[in-house]
Amino acid sequence: MIENPKRRHFHTLDALRFLSFFVVFLHHLPKSYFKWVNVLLESGGIGVSFFFVLSGFLITYILIQEKLTLGTINLRNFFARRILRIWPLFFAMLAFAFLTPFILNALNISFSNDGYAPNWLVSVFFLENYRMILLDSFPNVSPLVVMWSICVEEHFYIIWGLLFLKLNPIQTPKIMGFFVVLAIIARLVYFNLGWANLDVFTNMDYFAFGAIPAYMLCFKKDMILRVGKISKKIKYSIVFITLLLIFTVPQLLFSWVQIISPLVFGLLFASIILFTLPEKNAIKISDTSWLGRLGTYTYGLYLTHTIVINLLLKLEDSVPLLAHWFVFVIVALVLTIVLSIISYHTFEKQFLKLKRYFYR
Repeated sequence: MIENPKRRHFHTLDALRFLSFFVVFLHHLPKSYFKWVNVLLESGGIGVSFFFVLSGFLITYILIQEKLTLGTINLRNFFARRILRIWPLFFAMLAFAFLTPFILNALNISFSNDGYAPNWLVSVFFLENYRMILLDSFPNVSPLVVMWSICVEEHFYIIWGLLFLKLNPIQTPKIMGFFVVLAIIARLVYFNLGWANLDVFTNMDYFAFGAIPAYMLCFKKDMILRVGKISKKIKYSIVFITLLLIFTVPQLLFSWVQIISPLVFGLLFASIILFTLPEKNAIKISDTSWLGRLGTYTYGLYLTHTIVINLLLKLEDSVPLLAHWFVFVIVALVLTIVLSIISYHTFEKQFLKLKRYFYR
């Protein structure tokens, strides 16, 4: 076994992960009888986008650091670590999704036929997002409906790993600029074809924007120091504006919004990450805070929340208390958290321990 090269630990990111998940969680809840609440339920796609920016930052930082430290990137180890993090729970949830109709039949519980019947071959090879695009629909079992983003992440890992294997890291800004332009063109093409933005090309700018703070941290430490001189009031004002936009932009009906808004959110999300990096005046949420602790379980939260929500919807008639929207939300969130904690400590963590064998 070879030890993991020393890397910086990033505070606050776990908390940001949980907040991103919570936006997605709200999106999948049933409609409320309060109109103002329903406004908050329409921003799920933006929550996923922040996951992409975070991935762009962390993966770029890891790859640049490895190349600077060792002179090259061991793709076998890089992909192995990603596989150990993503695949075990992904395939466990995939098995659950395909067994769901049989389980519901055995329990004499009805299930919805809305959407298309999944194809295991498509799902196993991380192609669910392309089937959703081509059929202009969604899978009829949970949690396949949210797995499109996992497919995008897997495609991103392949592209980024191969790219940084050949790339001189100092050229990162130019390459990221190319991917921003590529994403804009891809979204324009998909818009004209009536396709949803569910693939890696239409989301590549999010990863590219996330890569910029990573590049600055590795090569432009003087700029990180300058960011540290910006007052916290300004930084938190930008965070507030970002939150405001997250919940207002989905209400805009202009067709050009889906073309332009990724650029705005990509820049804002990258800025928020950048604000966590300086030693002085940094935005900081402790890893020991409840937000930070919950962020550890974000992957499980993301994959299990639609299962919990759909199950509770089926139980509403037999459990009248669940008909109260706020009670429903609390029960769904608590059950999702409990399931994710159990999943992490009894299942996911056993695979994560193996990552130590895949460092140079």
